[in-house]
Amino acid sequence: MMRRVAGLVACCVAFCPSALAQTIQLFEDAKLPRFEVASVKAGDPNANRASIGTPPRRFVQQDMNLISAIAMAFAVRPYQMFPPPDFVQRERFSIDARMPEGATQIDLPLMVRALLIDRFKLRYHIDRKEEEGYVLVLARRDGRLGPKLHASPVDCAARIAAQRQNQPLPALPPGAAACGIRNGPGLLNFGGMPFSLLVTMLSNQTGKPVVDQTGLTGSYDVELRFSLESLRPPPASPDGLPPAPDDAPSIFTAVQEQLGLKLESGKAPVDHLIIDHIERPDPD
Repeated sequence: MMRRVAGLVACCVAFCPSALAQTIQLFEDAKLPRFEVASVKAGDPNANRASIGTPPRRFVQQDMNLISAIAMAFAVRPYQMFPPPDFVQRERFSIDARMPEGATQIDLPLMVRALLIDRFKLRYHIDRKEEEGYVLVLARRDGRLGPKLHASPVDCAARIAAQRQNQPLPALPPGAAACGIRNGPGLLNFGGMPFSLLVTMLSNQTGKPVVDQTGLTGSYDVELRFSLESLRPPPASPDGLPPAPDDAPSIFTAVQEQLGLKLESGKAPVDHLIIDHIERPDPD
């Protein structure tokens, strides 16, 4: 069963780095949106569990290092950070920050960036490099998509707004996939999510940047099943889903046959976040 939508979309907006061009969106530090209030403390170095999440109008990190927060703030993967200082990777911090009234989830990563700049004295610059990756294109000249890729008829934004206001959810159109994500080993499955999320997921699975040249926009329903052979060991499935069968196709074959798309080898521009300075904050 698909997970409920509200927390998922927030998570994806906040934590799924865009693979569209692997570029970092820059803003003047002084013009970044700020949290209304934020508490930053040293985390418990002996904690058995750590977490990071985005409850409604909040950013909460418990007993974690700063790698995930930096990745969220700049929409980068850890390999795009140079050099992450030792304490950034080793020491844990707990953060509880509240967004001001009227702020949206789109503002959240920028607020985390501002918090890192203000409280951790982060200073950085961007270095762009061409790297080996993949170009995602339409597989057919007529533009017809595969059987497992469909434009979504569901207004997930309206469903999220209704859920946050404790209102009845709008009815799903007949046969439409519910908004949400249901992934497992050898399975990418989501409903009503932006096409850019698929690009990000393909980049995560292949371990290389993916540039989208399909021209597809909007929200889609996707179900992609592929073999894990030749891919790095996958994480355990949070939904307890079984892995893809041994005779499943490679991810490259699956993308073409199931989605009507094609991953071609190519160069991709990738921005690297160069950390010039960062320091431990004064606790509050």
